[in-house]
Amino acid sequence: MTTTWDAASLQIVWQRLISVADEMAAVLLRTAFSSVVRESNDLACAVLTADGTLLVEYGRSVPVFTGTVAGTATAMVAELGKQNLRPGDVVATNDPWFGNTHLPDLTAVTPVFRDGEIVAYVASICHLSDIGGTSEGAFAQDVYEEGFCLPPVKLVEEGVPNALVRRILARNVRVPGQVLGDVDALVAANALGERRLQAMLDADPDLDLREAAEHICGATERAVRRSIAAIPDGRYTASVDLDGFEEPKTIHVTVDVAGDELVVDYAGTSPQSRFGINSASPTYGYTRYGLACLLAPDVPNNEGALRPVTIRVPEGSLLKPTKTAAVSANFPAHAIPAVLSRALLGPLPTRVSAAAGTPFWVVGIRGEAADGPFASLLCFNGGQGASQGQDGYATLSTPSNVSNTPVEVVESQVPVLVEAKRIVRGSGGAGRWTGGEGQEVVVRSVHDEPLDIVFLTERIEHAAPGLAGGQDGATGLLRVDDVDVAAPKGRTALQPGSRILLRTPGGGGYGAA
Repeated sequence: MTTTWDAASLQIVWQRLISVADEMAAVLLRTAFSSVVRESNDLACAVLTADGTLLVEYGRSVPVFTGTVAGTATAMVAELGKQNLRPGDVVATNDPWFGNTHLPDLTAVTPVFRDGEIVAYVASICHLSDIGGTSEGAFAQDVYEEGFCLPPVKLVEEGVPNALVRRILARNVRVPGQVLGDVDALVAANALGERRLQAMLDADPDLDLREAAEHICGATERAVRRSIAAIPDGRYTASVDLDGFEEPKTIHVTVDVAGDELVVDYAGTSPQSRFGINSASPTYGYTRYGLACLLAPDVPNNEGALRPVTIRVPEGSLLKPTKTAAVSANFPAHAIPAVLSRALLGPLPTRVSAAAGTPFWVVGIRGEAADGPFASLLCFNGGQGASQGQDGYATLSTPSNVSNTPVEVVESQVPVLVEAKRIVRGSGGAGRWTGGEGQEVVVRSVHDEPLDIVFLTERIEHAAPGLAGGQDGATGLLRVDDVDVAAPKGRTALQPGSRILLRTPGGGGYGAA
């Protein structure tokens, strides 16, 4: 049993555990088949405690994943039974009602055994390039239309891949080789994480991971509590307007601060949509991330950050829909950090930031070629919101941390030609500090058959608002053959030779100029 936990010892163990998650991510990035993982970084890796709470995460993880992985892991273990887990097992699900984000994301969790006992879990998540159904589209009206839903299941059982699960999954997606390749990448990442944890315990037999978790999560909790205690007690409110789908939507938040604890309440948020823009677990993930940025941005994130926080979300709202609601295009949740910044502008003016132009825009391109079907997801970012002392960066995904898809990758994945890709100068909101600029991309089909195109956009009608007197960023623009797309979260057939023009929104400015 480790008995001495001075600052140096704690830091060494903490950083070694973080390195495990970082190495897992390196494996996932290098072995994934789809560009949305390899190039756009739509993934996360983490180490969880024996009771399934978040201990450490890969530093460049998509924030919503590490905000939801612990809940998904514990729900899967409860469903399958901890007593039924064996060394070599990998359990997985993409079911939103087991805490997963949405159907295109797959969460894989591996128990780490030591002397016959589970001492930790390693977990990885990535966005699959296809999951059947409408996949990325926002136009589905329930979760059943959105694609294939895999309940908690043993993806690998005692080291042997579950052939039946793989066959069922392959039969339900458009590009089975690509999807199964990404599944194998998740399994490989977890296997590396398990080996690294075992090696760490071999090198220090006295190390007790439960004890380490208490100290690590305790350090984060104390840092968060100190930050909350520095905020004057009171009630802080704000709202942000979004394009929605069938109608505009609003996210409203009230933050109540009392001592070293706070309550985040989303009462007043719009009701859930009939379409797939609802958010279930991402609501909690992005609340957690938004608060981490505002309260303790320099402390590595883990479960301790949530101990002083209570999150309340009204049932049947855009941020907590009923169980069968469509949730694939959960873009509204990405606005949560911005609305938290607006609410806490007064007490935290040096930490808040204006709204981003977009988390990212998605263009899904699908079709048939001589060698079979193809499907790919392309990501294009808008401008980052400005903050006190810093202009927003151009074309930077905030808060999602998803990278722009490079031109070379776009053209190698699907039969299109990228005719232009440029920064939209002046699209960031004016202010003492200027919002980040968006980008314009022109893509032309070079396929000899129509392409099936799915769009997922935001802030075409409602600009990213500025903050503290800063101006709003420019709105986005989406056209096909010089005609505005009527359904910018919809689906269209792109004819041979036709062009798509995307102009992503600029971020909001900060402070009066």
